[in-house]
Amino acid sequence: MNKNRKQNHRTSSTSDKTGISIIRAILLAFVLCTVQTGPALAEAQMGDVTFPIQDSSAAQDSVLTGNINVELLSIALPAGGLEFTVDTLREFSLDNPGGQFEDMDLPIMNRSKVPIQVEVSQVAEVTKGDLHFEDKFSDQEKQSFQLVDQISKVGPMGTAILVLGVSGQTYSTAQEFERQAFLPGRTGSIYITEIPAEETVHLKLYGKVAPDFYGQYQFTVRPTLKISAAR
Repeated sequence: MNKNRKQNHRTSSTSDKTGISIIRAILLAFVLCTVQTGPALAEAQMGDVTFPIQDSSAAQDSVLTGNINVELLSIALPAGGLEFTVDTLREFSLDNPGGQFEDMDLPIMNRSKVPIQVEVSQVAEVTKGDLHFEDKFSDQEKQSFQLVDQISKVGPMGTAILVLGVSGQTYSTAQEFERQAFLPGRTGSIYITEIPAEETVHLKLYGKVAPDFYGQYQFTVRPTLKISAAR
């Protein structure tokens, strides 16, 4: 009974050109964190205090002067997240790391007078509310989604490795790619790029995604983008 139902499901999916390979309406939601520059301390200056030898003490007024350098950061990027499509039948390679992703473009416009640095400071845990699966037609496979940090770990249903990079970017080794992987709970920021003053850079989502056994599914990933004045 389950076998026949499974066959009917696949036939129906193939006829509308989606199949179990297409993951639609995936939402990548960004949380933006900007870091402004703080006060800069003035250089220390030294001077002499002279007092008569017959006096046991002397007083000298001192003044500390500090200069505050304020650099206002102004950044524009799409609000409300991005929706795009993944075709898991397309090939992933280090020379074409975005081959599975369609309609994925994240422009970041630096309107500031100074260059900015873009990093991913953290990735939120993927919860049940972030996932939407098709109805199960058997108990043959469980439904789940998991972000992994190695390309070799993408294979089981619902596994994925995701990386944010500059449009057109390629990677020379798997290790270079995997160092940029989104992983909830990962410590340390992931450097993405530097954007010169008054210029725009387009970012892309790269990676490899495994399909779900039962058809299309949707997930939401929430990385925090940290934007600060470039040092």
